[in-house]
Amino acid sequence: MKNEIISLVSDYAAEKLKSKDFVPGKTRIPASGPSLSQEDVETLTEAVLSLWYTEGKYCAKFRQSLRNENGKAFVTLCNSGSSASLLAMKSCLEHFGSKDYVITCGVNFPTTVAPIYQCGQIPIYIDIDPKTLTPNMEQLEHAVYTYRGKISGAIFAHTLGFPFDEQSVYNTVAEGGGFLISDCCDAMGAKLSNELKVGFFSDAITLSFFPAHHITTGEGGAVLTDNDFLGPRIESNANWGRDCYCSPGQENTCGKRFEHEWDKLPEGYDHKYTFTTLGYNLKMTEWQAALGYSQIQRLPLFVSERIKNYKYLLRNLYIFHDWIDIGLLQFVGQASPFGLPIMVNTDAFETSELIQYLEQHKVSTRRVYGRYVLDRVSPVFDTGYDELCD
Repeated sequence: MKNEIISLVSDYAAEKLKSKDFVPGKTRIPASGPSLSQEDVETLTEAVLSLWYTEGKYCAKFRQSLRNENGKAFVTLCNSGSSASLLAMKSCLEHFGSKDYVITCGVNFPTTVAPIYQCGQIPIYIDIDPKTLTPNMEQLEHAVYTYRGKISGAIFAHTLGFPFDEQSVYNTVAEGGGFLISDCCDAMGAKLSNELKVGFFSDAITLSFFPAHHITTGEGGAVLTDNDFLGPRIESNANWGRDCYCSPGQENTCGKRFEHEWDKLPEGYDHKYTFTTLGYNLKMTEWQAALGYSQIQRLPLFVSERIKNYKYLLRNLYIFHDWIDIGLLQFVGQASPFGLPIMVNTDAFETSELIQYLEQHKVSTRRVYGRYVLDRVSPVFDTGYDELCD
């Protein structure tokens, strides 16, 4: 019966996923969206029919696939990329020590910045280089020097899938005694060099599997690290703050569930229900992991298609270079393009006019992240954000 159900669902998916004819000027070109296959639907259906919906075999498979892809020892799956940022920030502050400031860029996604405030830190905003979308190294060095001894760490994104010089950024931040979190949500599959994936020099990296990103779990995210002490802390924060590392359904992985010793707990207290930090429940479900495990099998294809599409757009839009700067011609390593950056460089028309024109002609657009409207004052370098938006 199970095989019959999966076969019927697969046939249904094949029909629903048939590509539709593209009509220029009439068919809307989306800014982003998932690329689903029959195999994705079959795997998801199999997970549903297993009747096990919390963390299980597909979470284990997906976690191992992420280890293999990113070369990190510890992988914590969670319910969104935003939760991944919160888990990474909270855990790094707990492990490396909390001071006053966390450095980030003025051009950023809101939930990359939000955990800085949520964890009681004050962000220092620096500029990006609009030609590369990477952190302004001169301002970064100045911030580390100016606030030496007060810098907890930094969080920077590999914006739109274009890597920044992670080693130089890490060395600068570490010199000031801080940690580095790399937001790789836009950049899955990108490389710093032929051998090194984005996140290699970072203390922790975050991934998002929202439908807009390179692979999707519907909603979902992950935090990865190589740090033997930071990894378990991230996992604990995602699992209510529990000290126990048993998976759902397990009860005695450590082999001494009732033999741990605690200063302020009765002898023989149950380790499975011992909580050592103020955590959250941010776990990924088995269904999400099943979809992610199926999707990640096609990640090399997704990345190569994105690179091909990016080059196609560059080649065909270059004739407009007198009016708009298109794409990035300089970046570190190998990009895994999340989008095509366009910046108006003329007084002949406004950015808003270009956006309206594209939208009217069925080409969907997105601003590079968003503006912040915050009451809390932070040290701010001249980010040139208004110029970037225009």
